[in-house]
Amino acid sequence: MWLLAPWLSKLALRAGVIIPEISWVIWALPLGISVHLLVGSMTPMTEHFLDLNGYYLLKIFILFLIVFGLRGIKVVS
Repeated sequence: MWLLAPWLSKLALRAGVIIPEISWVIWALPLGISVHLLVGSMTPMTEHFLDLNGYYLLKIFILFLIVFGLRGIKVVS
């Protein structure tokens, strides 16, 4: 993800959104879970994240990564 971050930031800038490169690195796990859900590949972490009866520390950590990654985003007007 660290190698793709500059290109993803430039692509987002063309769409009118400034996303720092570190945000892409922070979003690696949440994006990974989302992509695995979209393609139907159930990895152990994806299964643990979807388990309603446990693994609360993982869920809190993923939500923390999402919120922390959103901090540096700015919309270009």
